[in-house]
Amino acid sequence: MMLFISQNTKGIEMKVIFIKKLFAFAVSVCIVFCSTINQVKAQQPSGRIGFSLKVQADGFFNPKVTKVIVDLVEPESQAQKAGMVIGDELIKVEDIEVPGTDASVLKPHMKFVSGKPKKLVLRRPNGHTYEATLVKP
Repeated sequence: MMLFISQNTKGIEMKVIFIKKLFAFAVSVCIVFCSTINQVKAQQPSGRIGFSLKVQADGFFNPKVTKVIVDLVEPESQAQKAGMVIGDELIKVEDIEVPGTDASVLKPHMKFVSGKPKKLVLRRPNGHTYEATLVKP
């Protein structure tokens, strides 16, 4: 873009140049700031546990848990990083067998307490078992 400026508009020309330089500086500061924020976010560990379970039980007054299946794993969550996938079966919580246990006995062990690790043992549909230790932030 070319501007033809007469001598009477010399002050205006200087203001336009100053505004353009100021704008370019502001844009570069925003780019650096945004990239720094993204780097900080990438370095922070995910605080979310990030999974949900589908519980199957038998009985009405005193139900026994028959099966607990992972039905959601959030991306970038602790659950995903621990290897959990949809379809895995929860077979132990803190050394308590899940299938066959009364729901009332199992319920308090399913709650996550902030800062306290909880060990889960899961089984893939192919039979492979693995442990996942998760911590509520």
